[in-house]
Amino acid sequence: MVAGGGFCDRHGPFDPPHQTCPYCVLEEAQRRAYGPPASSTSRHAELTGASAAPSDSPQLTEAIPDERAQEVPAASPAPPAPLGWLIVKAPLEKRGTIIPVQANQIIGREGDIRWDDPRLSRHHARVTLEPPADAPEEPPVFHLWPFGTTNPVFINGQEIRGATPLHENDEIRLGDTLFVFKMLLD
Repeated sequence: MVAGGGFCDRHGPFDPPHQTCPYCVLEEAQRRAYGPPASSTSRHAELTGASAAPSDSPQLTEAIPDERAQEVPAASPAPPAPLGWLIVKAPLEKRGTIIPVQANQIIGREGDIRWDDPRLSRHHARVTLEPPADAPEEPPVFHLWPFGTTNPVFINGQEIRGATPLHENDEIRLGDTLFVFKMLLD
């Protein structure tokens, strides 16, 4: 018997052999690599009850010049994150529907990307943006994570069991819906 698995308050259930939520681990790695999301500080303050600027902390009102300070060159801007879309191929009545995809979104009947398909779970799969495992210096790649085996996820006709990188024109079957994945790199 494989030990592990459990439930994360933020992401839901996760399977063995993971001892901690793999999505939390992934998000922490992304924060280290790419910095926090733009809205994470206000969302964190909202969740923890902390205020953005505590009233009892001293506020900096003016800068004091320092003759020893050297001018620091501005860092070059990071390349833009890849953009992704799901385009519905089947069923025919929804064919051509375009759904924008962002990192850390859940696809399902009640997910961040809501899709009305009776064979979809409430939270069916998760889309993440991760650096490639074999080349961490390369731009990040979209990955698809299935949430469980009750309602499987197929990429190009093959059922996936864990994080699977997505490539241009991959066909993704979720429930009775067939999507085509499209992306735009910088």
